[in-house]
Amino acid sequence: MIQYLRMKTKKNNTRGWGVKDDHGSEIWDSRPVFSQPVTLKDRFLLIFYPKRFLLFRYIQKYIQSHNKKEPIKILDVGCATGSSLIDMTYFFGDAVEIYGIDVVHIQVEMARENMRKYGMTIPVEWYNGTYFPYKANTFDIVYSSDVLGHVEDVPRWLKDVYRIVKPGGIFTVFSESALGKHAYIRNYLFKRGVSTDPHAEFHISLYSKKELVRLFQKTGFRIKKMYTTVWAKFFVHPDELYPALSKQKRFFVLRNCNKWLYNLKKKLHPYSTALAELYSLIEMVTLGRFVESQGYIMLAQKPKKKNR
Repeated sequence: MIQYLRMKTKKNNTRGWGVKDDHGSEIWDSRPVFSQPVTLKDRFLLIFYPKRFLLFRYIQKYIQSHNKKEPIKILDVGCATGSSLIDMTYFFGDAVEIYGIDVVHIQVEMARENMRKYGMTIPVEWYNGTYFPYKANTFDIVYSSDVLGHVEDVPRWLKDVYRIVKPGGIFTVFSESALGKHAYIRNYLFKRGVSTDPHAEFHISLYSKKELVRLFQKTGFRIKKMYTTVWAKFFVHPDELYPALSKQKRFFVLRNCNKWLYNLKKKLHPYSTALAELYSLIEMVTLGRFVESQGYIMLAQKPKKKNR
């Protein structure tokens, strides 16, 4: 769920989710899924948040397989205003020790305020977007969602992520990407000058699946899992294409089909939204292994040190 905050500057300009701040950065704010320690029923809710479901699943498996006496150290890179920090704390409990970091000063301030609001002591720091202020081999897990596409120098950024992950540790990431070859409708529109990416202005580093694999492997990571996100987006998430198509006078059939699907989903919300997210999860773990759409859930691992 997206939370639109009304934060005003001295010029009375609203600053909230999806709006640029004074430095041209996008403010990204979302509400946590959980507001208290989770029950079994609460865990079920994550299936309606497909990206977070898979990324948390990778973390859970890592925790279970290592059985450490000390908490697993997790860094959330691009923690925004802290919703994922809150969710991880409630979901994993005492098994983890969590840290957050972000490049946008106002998001760091908002995240710290949210930590106080929820009674949490998670440290949230600002960094310059390239180099992390941590020693090598500090974290068991680095978590990052919707960040890589905003990074100016991805090879250097990945190299520093690799540096701070412990040998045998994992990097769980959702990466935005270039349009894949199977995103037929979106490619058709893009070739005719219509971008359906609502954050195109801020996505400065979009790679194909092949290029992402190459970048991760060149850094030293081994890719364990990789799933594309929603191939059938035109039908399942018409709301994401509606802003672009509704402005067009061309594409009569696509425009009107999108409008009908958009209004239907809006009318049947929240049931339609829940069903769409559940379908998205099922598609990701089945078709998502093979097709190339746009955006990838990835599990990468830093190799363990070899015994001499």
